[in-house]
Amino acid sequence: MNLSMNLMGWVHEISQSALAAAVAILGLVILLELRSIARLRSLVDGHLTRVFEQLDLLRLGSQQPVETNERAAAPVTRTASTAAPVSNPGNAASAYTHPPLGAGEARLLAALTAARARAQLDRPQGGTGANH
Repeated sequence: MNLSMNLMGWVHEISQSALAAAVAILGLVILLELRSIARLRSLVDGHLTRVFEQLDLLRLGSQQPVETNERAAAPVTRTASTAAPVSNPGNAASAYTHPPLGAGEARLLAALTAARARAQLDRPQGGTGANH
């Protein structure tokens, strides 16, 4: 009987030690997960910043063909109403200074330039621009 009590005490001590170790490991895992979440958040913020910069580049690139079409239509507008001067909305876009481009932004800008060149080649010479 004494042997069984010693054995039960020994098993109880081992189980308490195992429980303490499991709690300590769980605490460590939770701390590592919190650190990982904070790191992931900062990485996502950085990537979102780049995505919005690329969206700004796309918006600027899509405004340039519209401005070109407005400039082509501007002589007709000036002859129709000579009293009201036509404002050029492109001044804000042309005054925009571009920050240094990263590798992704440079590739995106090169792809936009190539797409514009292909669109110019595909567009009929005598077209009215109704294809946009």
